[in-house]
Amino acid sequence: MSAIELIQEQLVLLPPDKQREVLDFVIFLQQQMGKGPDSSRRPPLRQHPAFGSWGMRRIDPLEYQQKLRAEWDEQVLG
Repeated sequence: MSAIELIQEQLVLLPPDKQREVLDFVIFLQQQMGKGPDSSRRPPLRQHPAFGSWGMRRIDPLEYQQKLRAEWDEQVLG
């Protein structure tokens, strides 16, 4: 018996809500492999409006990070 047949056999024994969970999991696995229904419609990350949004700012990222961490240290320790 093939894996598909075994899955079908077990799937029909589940209540409808659990069958939907199985379907959701299959879709999730397909997306992880880049073959899911949403994978072809999803634009590349570089096309997202937030990508590079800090590029125009005149801020040193390391300096900014250190400032934020120092603020947290002050709140936690002081």
